[in-house]
Amino acid sequence: MLKGFIKPVGFVLSGILCVQLSVFATETETKKPKKSKSAPKTEAQTDVKAEAKPEAKPPAAAEAKPEAKAETKPAAEVKKEDGDGKVVATVNGENIYQKEVDKVLHRFGPQVPQEQIPTATKQILDGLITQKLILQFVRDSKIKVDEAAIEVELNKVRDDIKSNPGLAGQTLEQVLEKHGGSIDDMKKDITMFLSMEKYLSQDVDDTKIKAYFEQHKSVYAETEVKASHILVDTRTLKTDAELAQAMEKIKKAKADITGGKDFAEAAKEYSDCPSSKEGGDLGYFKREGQMVEPFAAAAFALKKGDVSDVVKTDFGYHIIKATDIKTPTFDEVKETVKQNMIEEKGQLLVKELKEKAKIDIKSGV
Repeated sequence: MLKGFIKPVGFVLSGILCVQLSVFATETETKKPKKSKSAPKTEAQTDVKAEAKPEAKPPAAAEAKPEAKAETKPAAEVKKEDGDGKVVATVNGENIYQKEVDKVLHRFGPQVPQEQIPTATKQILDGLITQKLILQFVRDSKIKVDEAAIEVELNKVRDDIKSNPGLAGQTLEQVLEKHGGSIDDMKKDITMFLSMEKYLSQDVDDTKIKAYFEQHKSVYAETEVKASHILVDTRTLKTDAELAQAMEKIKKAKADITGGKDFAEAAKEYSDCPSSKEGGDLGYFKREGQMVEPFAAAAFALKKGDVSDVVKTDFGYHIIKATDIKTPTFDEVKETVKQNMIEEKGQLLVKELKEKAKIDIKSGV
């Protein structure tokens, strides 16, 4: 749930994610085993994977710019407010204080190298400005969310903590306190998120979702192949004789499979890839960006159940079996499409709010 909660709030806060949850999210993502809708990936993937690329987004969403350059007024003398500290910016007359920036920066702690603190500080301030604009918009628009809905989201975070080995034995309150937050802080964030989701999704109906899907079908309905392979690794081989032996080994594996040997059993016997323990299973992957090109080209040329001839890559000699081929249906990706539409609308709203706002960033920030 945490990942699903943060992503929409992330665009709202323009790059620093949810101010109250940023470090909590980092801790969760680095310690919790990742879940995937496709088959679990093993170390085998590292033997044939191409350089990782960001997940594709529809052109409109990918190119949408949430950052609109707000008018930065000439620096004014920073004033002290009765114990509230240094004012670093005002947004439509409402103050943002240095202590708010410091509080967020503190949560990142050693994750931010000393030389990157000035850049991080500017990003945090920009996020706080955007947050202030969103809070003002929610307040002025009188958007209301049920307390019960807020509790549902809180309970999802509690469940996420319970299932995270890295946070074993800790309560939500303890995790938040550790990073200088509180339940009240989180409730404010969840309220902001739910309010924005309610506003942005009010006219996103099934007809519009389907039309958006059709417009960006190449992104959402991209075919994936699930494959297993046998690898004879040649990366450390130096001589022609060694390479010839490797070729003989892969040909022997192919002959055994052609003769009726189970592919998974052959992988366990012949493959040098760690995936051999799982019968060579590599899970699902797309045509581009996940596997090295010769491997991907050969895998996508197969029909379900087919086994390739020997394929050469920089890693060695492979035999590939296509165990499944799937193309996502509209119903399978409907929620993803909807969230991308909401995110795109949110980016445009933030841009509009910034263009209309009176933002005064003080000197020395």
